[in-house]
Amino acid sequence: MKPVRLCAAVTLLALMPVFSFAADEAGGVKPETTALYQKARDQVTKLNNTPVTKYAPEVVEQAAANIEAAQNGLQQGNDRATRQASELATTQVKLALALTDERIAAEKTAAAQKELAQLEQRLEAILAGKGEKP
Repeated sequence: MKPVRLCAAVTLLALMPVFSFAADEAGGVKPETTALYQKARDQVTKLNNTPVTKYAPEVVEQAAANIEAAQNGLQQGNDRATRQASELATTQVKLALALTDERIAAEKTAAAQKELAQLEQRLEAILAGKGEKP
């Protein structure tokens, strides 16, 4: 009879993590998910009043919408929805920052190309013997 009790105890101990995981999923949002949400919310909030709102407003709007979805998940106790929306918002913050860098670089490149064209015209005029115009 002892081997049966031992087997039952071992089986119960082996299944406890599965039961506790299921209880966590049903019981609400995990603390690490809440921390992820707060971090994502802070990142999105920090984008306000920065060049990102000018250069990547569409991505900032999407990130804000995902923060709202994460907040709704948090209020409903839905860990999965909160985590997914928070992770998406964090990724969108990174995308917005990268797009901003790219678009600023594109503006600088266009300005440099314009200046280069002007300088080339000036050089051609000098080499053609026309001299510079004051």
